[in-house]
Amino acid sequence: MQATFTIALVGNPNSGKSSLFNSLTGLKQRVGNFPGVTVDKKIGSSRISASLTANILDLPGTYSLYPKGADEQVTCEVLLNRNHKDRPDMIVAIADASNLRRNLLFCSQIMDLGIPVVIALTMNDIARQKGIEVDTEELERMMGVPVVKINPRKNKGISQLKKTLADMRLAAPVYHGREFIDIKEHTGTWLDEVKELCHLESRYGALQVACSYMELSFLNAAQRIRISALVNESGFHKAKVQAEEIMERYRKIGTIMDKAVAEASPLKQSMMTDRLDKVLLHPLWGNLVLLAVLFMMFQSIFWLAEYPMTWVEQLFALTSGWLDGVMADSFFKDLLINGVLAGLGGIAIFIPQIMILFGFITLLEDTGYMARISFLSDRLMRSVGLNGRSVMPLISGMACAVPAIMAARTIQNRKERLITIMVTPLMSCSARLPVYTILIGLVIPDKSLWIFNLQGLVLMGLYLLGFVMALIVSKVMSWLIRTKERSYFLMELPVYRSPRWKNVTTTMIEKAKVFVVDAGKVIMIISLVLWVLATFGPPGKMKEVTAKYETLKQQYPDQAPELERKQNTERLEHSYAGIMGKAIEPAIRPLGYDWKIGIAIITSFAAREVFVGTMATLYSVGSDESSDTIREKMRAARRPDGSPVYTLGSGVSLLVFYVFAMQCMSTLAIVKRETRSWKYPALQFVYMLALAYASAWIAFHTLG
Repeated sequence: MQATFTIALVGNPNSGKSSLFNSLTGLKQRVGNFPGVTVDKKIGSSRISASLTANILDLPGTYSLYPKGADEQVTCEVLLNRNHKDRPDMIVAIADASNLRRNLLFCSQIMDLGIPVVIALTMNDIARQKGIEVDTEELERMMGVPVVKINPRKNKGISQLKKTLADMRLAAPVYHGREFIDIKEHTGTWLDEVKELCHLESRYGALQVACSYMELSFLNAAQRIRISALVNESGFHKAKVQAEEIMERYRKIGTIMDKAVAEASPLKQSMMTDRLDKVLLHPLWGNLVLLAVLFMMFQSIFWLAEYPMTWVEQLFALTSGWLDGVMADSFFKDLLINGVLAGLGGIAIFIPQIMILFGFITLLEDTGYMARISFLSDRLMRSVGLNGRSVMPLISGMACAVPAIMAARTIQNRKERLITIMVTPLMSCSARLPVYTILIGLVIPDKSLWIFNLQGLVLMGLYLLGFVMALIVSKVMSWLIRTKERSYFLMELPVYRSPRWKNVTTTMIEKAKVFVVDAGKVIMIISLVLWVLATFGPPGKMKEVTAKYETLKQQYPDQAPELERKQNTERLEHSYAGIMGKAIEPAIRPLGYDWKIGIAIITSFAAREVFVGTMATLYSVGSDESSDTIREKMRAARRPDGSPVYTLGSGVSLLVFYVFAMQCMSTLAIVKRETRSWKYPALQFVYMLALAYASAWIAFHTLG
């Protein structure tokens, strides 16, 4: 029988902690939340040895044990609370070998908590490029804990790390780590009482409790009262002790670095990262490069995806036409062609663009450029009441607003975090991409302006429109929300790395699977429900329409095809879906929309990409040409007066509406969860809908 224990991974952001977690756990991982807080908890299983299995807990990245945000608070709670259900039996402290001095500060703090620790050195290849050589044996001797070099991206050193963990686990009953510094010299003996009172393992843990006792959830009222009394009696000055402690740690780390680390002279080093940053972080050239990168991404979404999208679209059209020819007219045939195949086609056609978008985002993250975007944008963000940390959620919102809003947890200032949450859905997510693509293809000519594709330029313009409006709304909210809390933006820029193409490919495939499975289920269900609503209606009215056209076909047999088309159209208008659409048509007619578009707007509240599936179903039910593609059917759509439904005015109006409208119930749900109130999602829904309606009205009446 295998023994199981818990290992926590801790480390600074960008130190390789997530890569190690993935290497140790593979696919045996799950994501949840720590109790009582909206902070992600990643946990997985790993075989450490033949007789040992470990639960690997990936704690939020932090620079020290003095918490400044919800993520860092969680790390402290888990490590200090001996009764916490996720309390680790052992800690792997990840340290970046290329920036070892600062990383060892956090490692030394972790060591002084009294939990067995192994230091895992990452970024060793980058350290060598900088001329840094680490003597692991000497570092291990001076730190007093095992040190292992690893490269989780290439799965190197993982077996040695597991062996070290297994050996330490077996020795755990007799393991006694020595204190890195004697904290009693800075505080006196009163911490011993805090240690006993809170059942802690070390004086340093007692210091952390004394510094944060009002925020730590595991303390009871009696403990807080006694700690408060001890703090007052001893004249404890939190900032002074923290400063003294950190200075002493750095002095000792300096001694260790002198003996265990050989560094080349900085004057002899000229890293590629430094040379690139001179251009990519330049106030002028850096922003021009950023615009060029975004421009290339949106051009590629149309250019690279054009052929596979056309092949998928034609495949479904040919399949529908073939089935229409070989199957006898029946209820099942109608369901299969106009319900199932139409819904599947609305999903599959956009897989190439979804994969390309996520491929580009993964490349930006993997190379280290995404962090530079935050740095470049900090000044702009501050001008509208945010800071550089808000950029990451906003950029992530181009993929999906749900994880992007969750990413706002790293913003320490409550006002800036709230504003970021409120404006992130204005960023055009991947769910809007299918809507943009089909409408741009309908109303924007496929022509080139010099070397640029006009449709690609319009797509980029829609993304920029959402971003600009997010800045405007942020500025307005910064005036309305008052606070005295100040914020600072500090971040470490990772070194540039060549992308891991396997990782990029895997991400593209996984995101395509998520789109097909998660969004696909919603699209298929709504497509089938819509098929039922669009096929059936009040029995009396439907019989009346059928009888009317049967009579006309007998009277005018030479006009049978035209009468069949009119019959399909009239049956659709009198179906349950048609009745619903006609009911809301007066409200949306000023925007240039007909009742079919109205139905699509309602159904796409479940998920924006449902718009395309809705259009595919409605136009399939109302058409007698099964071999036509959805774009051909929408292009041929006419109003009762014979004018086209999709003109430049109505098309741009609909594009603008989807840029601004809150058409995603999942996003509203996550906003409620993050803000712990329905007030903010309700306000978000109202202001975005009003903004969408007003902007769409202006667009239609300007271009229509």
